[in-house]
Amino acid sequence: MSQGLFTNPFGIPPPSDDSYASLSRFIAEFSQAVPGDQFASFANQLSSLSEALVSKFRGGTRPLDNMSEIRAMFQTLDQKFTNLEDGQTSLKEEMIRGQSSLREEMIRGQNSLREGQIRLEGKLESLNSIFLANKGDVYLQCREIDSKVNKTRSSAQRSENIINRFVAKDTKPIPFVNGQEPPTELPELKTISDVDNLNPQQLKTYTEGYGFKYDENEPQKSLKRKIADSAGFVTHQDVLYELSDSNESLRDVGNQSSAPNQRAGTRRLCHH
Repeated sequence: MSQGLFTNPFGIPPPSDDSYASLSRFIAEFSQAVPGDQFASFANQLSSLSEALVSKFRGGTRPLDNMSEIRAMFQTLDQKFTNLEDGQTSLKEEMIRGQSSLREEMIRGQNSLREGQIRLEGKLESLNSIFLANKGDVYLQCREIDSKVNKTRSSAQRSENIINRFVAKDTKPIPFVNGQEPPTELPELKTISDVDNLNPQQLKTYTEGYGFKYDENEPQKSLKRKIADSAGFVTHQDVLYELSDSNESLRDVGNQSSAPNQRAGTRRLCHH
């Protein structure tokens, strides 16, 4: 029997002899080597090969065409395996090219993201510079708004005090220009006489608290009249009230004790 019949792409060695056992073993190994999804393509050929080998072993004869068919079967099988190997190689090459392309896309994406981050950081720095440049202006505007609000509050309370003076009701403290109430250690100004009883230290505190511009040599009587006017003491009796003066100037206040003098009015109570 020709050894060419036993050539196969699976590496199965040909039978060592023409015995039935050797030939049967070869056919069994060949059948197992064929992939399951391709077995149907070779079932008839394997069956014909088995019949030819069995017939030859028993001394029978088969047409030469069957041998040619068997050889053609092996050639077809060998070609299919060759095509399969070529397909696997092509698939590997496609996978390698795909991985390379994907890697390049990822690198481009990372570079684009990095460039966008740099541009964003630049814009943030620019905005921060603009904010710092305008911070001073915003602060001044806020101060101006606070000042206007405080002046409005003081003006409203002064108007209320004027009305209360005409109807003989108690007045309320006028807030200082910083928006705060006068300190509790200052005498509360309920009447024009409370203003007249202020000592130089208290007079200076009220004058500065209400934001009056003054000369330290300005007569105390003049400063008292300004404070009385700010507190809303502008009735006919208030205007006719003769305020006392003092030989002391505000320049001498620093040499005095911070304690109020005997002429000071009633200490301020906390208003809620």
